[in-house]
Order: sequence, then structure tokens, then C-alpha cells
Amino acid sequence: MSQSQPLDLRALKESVKEPSDKPGDAMLISRNHEFSLTYNAPDGKEYTAKLVSSIMDGDERIDVARIAAKRAGVAWELLPKAQAARIWAQATIAIQLRDIPDWLGKWSTEDDALLFSCFDVCSLHEAEFFRNSAGEGTENQAKARVSVASTLAASTD
Repeated sequence: MSQSQPLDLRALKESVKEPSDKPGDAMLISRNHEFSLTYNAPDGKEYTAKLVSSIMDGDERIDVARIAAKRAGVAWELLPKAQAARIWAQATIAIQLRDIPDWLGKWSTEDDALLFSCFDVCSLHEAEFFRNSAGEGTENQAKARVSVASTLAASTD
């Protein structure tokens, strides 16, 4: 009967820290992502906050569309593209960011740099969560998230 070796917990811990080259071994991204924000406002004050981006569920995604439609006040296609982007970003951060401080609500409606910085973090979080952010080159391409094979022919008539 052979003696078993004791489990080396340090080696076990180190083994999960080593980067993997296999696409299937990529680290999973959490539904909640905390990030720090510092904003130097036009009023001379510096604001800081720890914010949490939370991946939206289906109902929250609909809420973003409802907020955007209500804020638009006109048919979406009649809005200038910059204004549509601004409204969509406002609606997204209103839902996707949790516990927004009052100062962020105030200043993000006036300062596009602040608004789109927060929106960019939310968008990147979502892309990473759903693994849409493979880098350039074939070595960084992840396996397709969705693949459809059908015998039905699409009609162009």
C-alpha cells in the first residue's frame, strides 16, 4: 500500500493564478462589477464614489427602453444621433448602476464626459460578461456565444 502525498494548498492556490491560453478556461466575469469614480465638477468640488455596475435582467433592459422613449418625447428616429446616444446612456446608467449618488445624477445630465465614462464602464462590463470582447487576431477569438444551424432557407422575396 503506497502512502499518499499530503495536499499542497500553496501549490493549489498558485495553480489557479496561472493564466490559461485555452479560450474555454477564461475567467468568468461577475454580474456585479465595482469601480471607482472621481469627478471634478464645474462647481469646483471633487466627488468620489464606489459604483456597482450590475448586468441587467430582461425586465431591466425593457425599463431602459421605456425610460429612453419617455425622455425622448418624440419618435426615436426623429432625434439627432447625439441626443439619442445621450438619452440611451442616461437610461442605461440609471438602471445598470446601483445606488447612484445624487451628484452623479445631477452632473451626468449636464456633462457628457461624465455620462459616457460611466456608460462605457457599463458597456464594457456587459461585453466582458457575455464574452463579446475578444481582442484582435485569431489567437484572442473566443468560441461563438450563439451558433444557429437551420435547414430553413431565408427568403429574400
